[in-house]
Amino acid sequence: MPAGRGVSVIIPAYNVENYLQCAIGSVLAQTWKVSEVIVVDDGSTDNTATIAAGFTGVRLIRKAHSGIAATRNLGVQQATGHYLAFLDADDLWLPDKLEKQLAHLTSDAKAKAVFGKGRQFISPELSEIERSRYQCSHEPMAGHIAGSLLIERETFLRIGAFTESLPAGEFIEWMIRARKQHLEFPMLEEVVMLRRIHGRNTVLADTTSLHKAYLQIVRQKLREEK
Repeated sequence: MPAGRGVSVIIPAYNVENYLQCAIGSVLAQTWKVSEVIVVDDGSTDNTATIAAGFTGVRLIRKAHSGIAATRNLGVQQATGHYLAFLDADDLWLPDKLEKQLAHLTSDAKAKAVFGKGRQFISPELSEIERSRYQCSHEPMAGHIAGSLLIERETFLRIGAFTESLPAGEFIEWMIRARKQHLEFPMLEEVVMLRRIHGRNTVLADTTSLHKAYLQIVRQKLREEK
């Protein structure tokens, strides 16, 4: 890949001392060497920032707690790579995630972004009782989630930042805006990331906020179409 066309990886982190080391490790273990890893600590009160600071070459940015959309947006503002990739601090990438996605983007001149499939796993520290609470399919999923995306920075900026006023569902709302700009999102058949289920996942632990966010997104898009 030509010089100056590297990958910036943005990891938003909030009270994830149990998982952050593995997440960063999965980025540093990529078969394609990333240009920079930016961990944005969203006002954590545990050892999240200390863990991030312990990695050589990982850039740590600390800020007051303001939610995942604002945290990702700050990472984007600080990123310098030609491509942007996101990884939630409790999830993992497979080692060839970026290599496979970059190969697709460089082979298709029209492609500006690409997804890969994901697979869920229940975090191993959970007890048998806790594990039994979750229905977790281990089949590959064509998940349109931030952690499986690789996108040109210029294209992301053209679509616009994540909406910080939403309590949840910010990536869904961003995808709606991307679709309105007719951006194509090819989906690789390969699994590129692992999504950890541990009980504190937003989609599992705070369904009320999630439902409110979805309703807010729908209302907003209906107003825009009037």
